[in-house]
Amino acid sequence: MNERELDDALVEVEKIAREAGATVLGGYRQPVTIRLKGEIDLVTEYDVKSEDLIRERLSAAFPGTSIVGEEGEQDDSAELVWYVDPIDGTTNFAHGHPYFGVSIALCRGREPLLGVVFAPALDVTWKARKGGGALRNETPCKVSETNDMRKALCATGFPYDRHITKDDNLREWSAFIQRTVGIRRCGAAALDLAMVADGTYELFWEQKLKWWDMAAGILFVDEAGGFAMDYTGEPVDMRRGRVLATNAALRDVAIEIVTEARKGMDYWSQPPPV
Repeated sequence: MNERELDDALVEVEKIAREAGATVLGGYRQPVTIRLKGEIDLVTEYDVKSEDLIRERLSAAFPGTSIVGEEGEQDDSAELVWYVDPIDGTTNFAHGHPYFGVSIALCRGREPLLGVVFAPALDVTWKARKGGGALRNETPCKVSETNDMRKALCATGFPYDRHITKDDNLREWSAFIQRTVGIRRCGAAALDLAMVADGTYELFWEQKLKWWDMAAGILFVDEAGGFAMDYTGEPVDMRRGRVLATNAALRDVAIEIVTEARKGMDYWSQPPPV
């Protein structure tokens, strides 16, 4: 897609995200049907309704593209692939917490081309297309200019298998909480990344994420002048699922902190899962 085609696509995808968000909002703080995908990994009827709607709209508007969704078929065979999280923050949604959203991103391989994250309970939309900047409710996003880690407000999350693995993010949490003004753990990675892009947070890190959690937010951070990278400073590997996002001033020290926190761990040098 050229820039004009991406701009047109972004308009359409924002409409789709907002329609899906309205559907999700219909079940907010209402009794919902919940099932477990894992010990603490929830899915509700509204996750399914939202993804079904998004799939239908994307397929009609963008024939020839593939769709990888959290709750449905995961087809990445086409050159251009949509990554869809119908409710990022399902646990929040199921408990009546307003921090959740719909995330849609278009990628060519590992390269995000456009993305939209809509948080319906907050009525906030973040969006971007590659080379066009990022917006929060039509206001341009810019990462924080804070250059002192002691003044940084951070965000993170914990993996679903934290009860049974040593790679549970507790070392990293301890390292950052001792060096920053504070850490927020709100439970929706797509929104956390978006809030690095708009300057709310100085830094976000998390591991064991899926590409539908990260793709849109990575684009937002990059387009807002920040860095969204692997813990090592290399490009994010969608198979490994780790992301460290911050501004230029804090980039190197953030990498140093997370590297030191993970030092000596047996799994540090393990290859990413297939």
